[in-house]
Amino acid sequence: MDWLASIIVAVFGDFTLRLMPLYVGATLLIAVVIYGWRYGWRQWRSFFRWLTPKDIYLHPSHIVDLKLFVVGRLLSVAGVINLVVVRTASAAFAMALLAASFGTEPGTGSWSWGQIALATLLFAVVSDFCTYWVHRIHHEYPVLWPFHSVHHSAEVLTPVTVYRKHPVYDLLSDAVSSLAIGFLAGALLFAISPNIDIISIGGANVVFVVFNAVGANFRHSHIWISYGPVLEHVLISPAQHQIHHSRAVVHHDRNYGEIFAIWDWMFGTLYVPAHEEKLEFGLAERDGTPIDQPHPSLARALIGPVEESWRQFRNRLAEPRPVADPPAE
Repeated sequence: MDWLASIIVAVFGDFTLRLMPLYVGATLLIAVVIYGWRYGWRQWRSFFRWLTPKDIYLHPSHIVDLKLFVVGRLLSVAGVINLVVVRTASAAFAMALLAASFGTEPGTGSWSWGQIALATLLFAVVSDFCTYWVHRIHHEYPVLWPFHSVHHSAEVLTPVTVYRKHPVYDLLSDAVSSLAIGFLAGALLFAISPNIDIISIGGANVVFVVFNAVGANFRHSHIWISYGPVLEHVLISPAQHQIHHSRAVVHHDRNYGEIFAIWDWMFGTLYVPAHEEKLEFGLAERDGTPIDQPHPSLARALIGPVEESWRQFRNRLAEPRPVADPPAE
């Protein structure tokens, strides 16, 4: 199986990368169906102009996206180390904690298909839950927001925009996810067997493979795809994520989820559109006033957030602390 997995990765590429040929091909196929359904097959000559308009794909914002994508790939080895070290340590800690708490040894049984399927889903759900909270915390804490603002400063959305991230954001996100996933893995290893199995393709959880293949690339695009009010309480549609990028006040701090909308629904941050909405992307003040692009270049996208975060941190330290009233005599 390891040999087969290596062949699959060699042919199709990195299954964790949304821009791998298999996912791009699936996106193109879905786009063909959507275009034919909306505009009719006789208009096929305009398909690529509709799919990749020049004013979006040649926009300066998209050029910065491309540069940040390259930087992210060059730094991806740090992410792998983070995942391996943090996840392994977290799993070992969980197993030791459970052994000390229950006074028993880890399980030595074999995994059933039902247990493998459940573990696969649990890993995806826990990972998505972590993504929701890391995302939300970066929006709500001024010291962290500058790093995530790089992503939200995108003035146009393309599939590359998902990689418009500051390295610090990726580092924190991977660390939190690795801690949670590692703890879950440790619990499952202790309860069932020291050899954990999940359903994967090319080393990627099959839930995320399906998510990436069935339209994840439309989340960062100009193409509106809504799942309808019922399903959008369970799954985040491309339209809902585009709304998350909107400058409109009514859209601020909404739809933090990646795959599942249930976290937004549970914690009061869900926005379900009643119809297609005209959106303007980029940063804005709390009152909706547009903010000029703070990251017009790769250098500003990397250095600016560090400077702003440090400024916010110093301001936080300089804030006067409340003085407690003296005890009554």
